[in-house]
Amino acid sequence: MMIYTPKAGNAPNDAFLFNVKERSDRLMNYFLMVYFVLGLIFALFYGTWLIAVLVGSLSLIAYYSTKLALPNSTMYQYVLSAVFGIFMAQFIYQMHGMFEMHFFAFIGGVLLITYQKWRLQIPMVIVVILHHALFSYLQNSGMDKIYFSQLYNFDVRTFVIHVTLASVLFYICGLWAYQLKKYNELHLSQTLQMAELQKESLLLLQREQYNEERSTILESIGDAFFAVDKDWVVTYWNQMAEKILSKPKSQMLNSNFWDNFDNSTNSISYQKYKKAVETNQSVHFQDYYEPLDNWYDVSAYPSEKGLSVYFKDITERKRTELLLIESEKKYSDLFQLSPLPKWVFDVETLRFLDVNTAAIEHYGYTKEEFMGMTIRDIRPVEEVPKLEADLAKQLNKDELTKRSNFWHKKKNGELIEVDVQSRDLVYKSKKARLIIANDITEKQRYIKAIEEQNDRLREISWIQSHIVRAPLARILGLVPLIENPAESLDEKEKMLEYMLQSARDLDDVIKNITEKTTITQNFV
Repeated sequence: MMIYTPKAGNAPNDAFLFNVKERSDRLMNYFLMVYFVLGLIFALFYGTWLIAVLVGSLSLIAYYSTKLALPNSTMYQYVLSAVFGIFMAQFIYQMHGMFEMHFFAFIGGVLLITYQKWRLQIPMVIVVILHHALFSYLQNSGMDKIYFSQLYNFDVRTFVIHVTLASVLFYICGLWAYQLKKYNELHLSQTLQMAELQKESLLLLQREQYNEERSTILESIGDAFFAVDKDWVVTYWNQMAEKILSKPKSQMLNSNFWDNFDNSTNSISYQKYKKAVETNQSVHFQDYYEPLDNWYDVSAYPSEKGLSVYFKDITERKRTELLLIESEKKYSDLFQLSPLPKWVFDVETLRFLDVNTAAIEHYGYTKEEFMGMTIRDIRPVEEVPKLEADLAKQLNKDELTKRSNFWHKKKNGELIEVDVQSRDLVYKSKKARLIIANDITEKQRYIKAIEEQNDRLREISWIQSHIVRAPLARILGLVPLIENPAESLDEKEKMLEYMLQSARDLDDVIKNITEKTTITQNFV
């Protein structure tokens, strides 16, 4: 049994053989159907329907079941060879030994050439020899209904000549299969060699183009670039490297890198380059080159050939960073030393990003607690919707500074009213807002007290101008009536009672005014 196992590194040949097998299998499907139909046609001559159906079906079943049961094996091809021999024997029997039926064996042998395997001729040769030997013997023995040859006697000499000639034909078929396979393998090998030569030529051309493009790119990039081999000999030095390090290409190429920078053997660059080569890992760092008073940003990439280094002058950026650090320190001092509570929060997450000392002391939270909170956490629950609305409104404004009053909650639960000023800014690459919170709780209480006092004074003034005058007017009106002699004693007594009631009303009003005046004095 032959198992189809592709050989490593021989993929084109394997693919070719696979295509040969698939093409031959499709061809055999057609011929097997033709052979089966021919058996049915031959059954019309002598009524050999049972032989045609039974032997033909068993032959097809043997072939296709082997093919399905062993999908990765070539065993079915050997079964096919034997099946062609059996069909030959079937046709000879069906046609009562007609000599021409023997040619079906040769047709089968020719068909098997398509597989390009000479060994496939062997099973059919064995079937033909056994069939001829057995049936010629039985026919010569006089056994009834044995159909092998229309000759009266198929003697040994005839048998030997017949089998020899048939074997020669099968040998020729096998030779053709072998020669066809060798020819195809040679053709495929030559094709592959030609393809490999074309590939090598293309790779050489691409390598030359790559080197040209690489040189163009390395000369046009904004970064300085140089490359060294394993012995630190410079193999490439672009124009930007010449400019930044003040070393001409003619001096650097094919010379030892450290011979040209002998004053840098104790530098960070020296240590990093050595590390990259030893560990075979890329490095990125910044280094200061004292002879030129410049800072450089450096990336080094090791390879089998050596080390490739990209770098650029970042002196101006470093100076800007130093100025920025100084500026941030000034901001931090102003922020931390302010007597008013201040903080910075992220406008997206509302989390505190920084708080000053005044905020920590006034609200009672530690800085660590603040850093784990959002600005919602220092609001009473009922104030959160107002906060959300105010934030949404401020996002649609372009004002640099916003001002609003809010109620805040300290850590101890005390509520305070604050005047809040805010300003948008960028804090550590985040969109943020600076808050200045001025506690106006006492101020608001004082203002409220003044307003309440003014309300009481207005009420007293109204009482004096309206309520006091009513009983006083009645008294003033009754006095002339009482002094009139024409009035009777009974009338005067009634008038005195009215006057007394008016005096009582006036007394109540004066008491009320006195009480309000006392409350105002006590509040103040």
